[in-house]
Amino acid sequence: MKIKNLISLVVLALMILLSTGNVNSQTKYTTKKSTFPQWSLTGLGGVSFPVGNFGEKYKSGPTFGIDLSYKVNKEVGFYGKFGYSLFPNKAVGGAPDGKYLQYTAGPRYYFTSKNLKSSLFLEAGIGGYSFMQPAYTVNAVPVAEYQTTNFGVNAGVGGVLNLGRDVDLLFKAKYHNILTPDGSSSFIEPVLGIDIRF
Repeated sequence: MKIKNLISLVVLALMILLSTGNVNSQTKYTTKKSTFPQWSLTGLGGVSFPVGNFGEKYKSGPTFGIDLSYKVNKEVGFYGKFGYSLFPNKAVGGAPDGKYLQYTAGPRYYFTSKNLKSSLFLEAGIGGYSFMQPAYTVNAVPVAEYQTTNFGVNAGVGGVLNLGRDVDLLFKAKYHNILTPDGSSSFIEPVLGIDIRF
């Protein structure tokens, strides 16, 4: 009796497995073709993590920015970014925070899929980084305001998650290296923002 039940169960399982193949509906779903070129504007926010020598003097702080993107086709685009990063000083005794203004531009390559509007991308950029620190006093000794602008490079990965017809969620993480007279300053910056196409 147990063997008959076992055989019936195995036959039933095989029938279920064989009958559950790919079933194609007569309805076809397609995504709307995008027109190129495309412009988009992204408001970004995140955190900057100083690394190396820069991380010995400053703590992590907030970062904000605006990205203007120009997508030539489905895979290739260019971007320009204006960003502001605040780095709280680790020094005790009233030393002010450091601030970076970033104005960079570069190429962006998208990894896409035929029927998806969302994608991943690689990005690299070059441009200027202006560091600013206001004047302050340490033990009754005045320290002058410090401002400098240096050349820098950056690279990172990101993604675009489609939220609607002209709105995406953009996220990326980038490594920034600013070339300074005494070496370099570096920070890592993960950011998130709303991307609006126009």
